[in-house]
Amino acid sequence: MASQGRSQASGFSLVELLVAVLFIGILMAGMANVFKSSVTNLSTSSEGISSARRNRMSIDLLYDDLNAAGMYLSDLSSPPKLTTANPSFYIIPNVAVTGAAADDPASADQLFFYLDEPLPFEGTLWSTGGGSAGQNLARNAAELVLAGVAPDPAIDSTFTIDCKDASYAAMVKQGYSVVFKDAWETFFVQGTPTPSGKSLTITLGSSPTVGSTGVGPSGAPPKAKHIIGSDVLFFRPAQMVRYSVKMKLFDPQKATGTPCLVRDQGNYDATGFVADPAQESIVAENVAGFKAYLSADSGQTWAGYGKTYTGLAAGWTNGIRSELNDQLATAGRQDYQTTQGNENWIRSIPTLVRLDITTRTAVKRAEYSATPLTTTAYKDFTQSLVIVPRHFGLSMN
Repeated sequence: MASQGRSQASGFSLVELLVAVLFIGILMAGMANVFKSSVTNLSTSSEGISSARRNRMSIDLLYDDLNAAGMYLSDLSSPPKLTTANPSFYIIPNVAVTGAAADDPASADQLFFYLDEPLPFEGTLWSTGGGSAGQNLARNAAELVLAGVAPDPAIDSTFTIDCKDASYAAMVKQGYSVVFKDAWETFFVQGTPTPSGKSLTITLGSSPTVGSTGVGPSGAPPKAKHIIGSDVLFFRPAQMVRYSVKMKLFDPQKATGTPCLVRDQGNYDATGFVADPAQESIVAENVAGFKAYLSADSGQTWAGYGKTYTGLAAGWTNGIRSELNDQLATAGRQDYQTTQGNENWIRSIPTLVRLDITTRTAVKRAEYSATPLTTTAYKDFTQSLVIVPRHFGLSMN
């Protein structure tokens, strides 16, 4: 009987087990909520950091690019001949975003600017006239006049450049321009360049538009006797850049595409911007807005801010540009009171440029919605860049 009593006293009753299971369930539910909250906070924080990083990267790229706006290398004494249909710098506000869905930005600004784009390296003059390294056989214009002979392209127009690396030498194409920095003399690369390892042999020529515009390299023979070992700069002349928001189809889960800030580039065209599809690049993904404003009164007022007009004529010529002229007239800067009649006005008028870039989270979440129990939403992050580009107002510095 004693043994049976001990057996009955060991273990837990069914009620005790049920109570223990209930408490464990309550505890696990609480832990699950804490875990879910931690995972949600981690996801939202990661998305916020990712969106802020996208903003920061796009701001950095725009900063570098804007500092090249208005860089005129083809002819330092004369600005390029630009038209009102495609001026050196302009903004078309509130352009509709093609293919945007209901949750995507319906419109955004477009920013355009002109530059001569330098290649990312400098070479040194290796030889001239087809000679070996160190030989300078090319004759300049004065030497040819004194000798009474016509220039020989094989001698007087042929230059070999040490580009320091084979990949750099391969970058130079027909139609690019070259600057000899010992005398800052510019030439057009005529015909197909001949790379050989890190060296490059080019034939100098004139710009194809110099006869009609009077601007650009007029061709060999050179005016100066260029020094062997002097620095040489290559650049792609007369480029136009556009920043805009486009829908890009690279996410299979989004049939309408993802709104992206896109950089396009192409050769300057007097009739308007013409993009080269090979030069398109995505600056930032999941872009919810892109706005551009100008100020000639130290940021007291911003041309284009809060306005709904669009198009080149209404949005730029009679809109933002007209507001900028009003700012200049009110500020009272002597000799710098209007941009009218000068499509290269950026070179003489220092102007603040403000760019507002808004990116959003990659996915919608209930936490970002004003009604989290019924809807989801994106969370937006906006950063601004305010800058006077390096070449704006250059003649006043």
